[in-house]
Amino acid sequence: MSYSTVETAVLTVIKLNAGYDDDNCKAGDSSPIKRGLPRVCRLLYGGGRREGLTITLMRHIWTVNVDIYVPYRGDLATLEASLATERQTIIDQLAQYPRLNNCAGVTSAEILNGDKPEPLAKKKTAYRGQRLYLEIKETVKSARVE
Repeated sequence: MSYSTVETAVLTVIKLNAGYDDDNCKAGDSSPIKRGLPRVCRLLYGGGRREGLTITLMRHIWTVNVDIYVPYRGDLATLEASLATERQTIIDQLAQYPRLNNCAGVTSAEILNGDKPEPLAKKKTAYRGQRLYLEIKETVKSARVE
């Protein structure tokens, strides 16, 4: 499997929620923020490593950065409430699909941590958000045994 396979599976699972679709949930694309949408989810590569399980099996461990953005219109209380709602929506959605809707090879997908990303789109509507770190483990057969 590859990172793009698991990233596509994460996108699919998030989009199963009615609040996210092809317009406001993308991988590596900030363009939805420029359109002033009420919520945006962006996925970014967060790294990967692998470890041997047996002589023929490997475990890939991918990190997907899930950035959630909501518009900031000057009211901090509204911003924090909106961000908390969207964050919980994503967390709950991913928790319902711990194997990313049975994506081949995925054994687990769980959010490990979260922090605040830099604000984006300062010119028009300012967005603020939070980054969640999603760790995905998948088991694959080695291409060759040495």
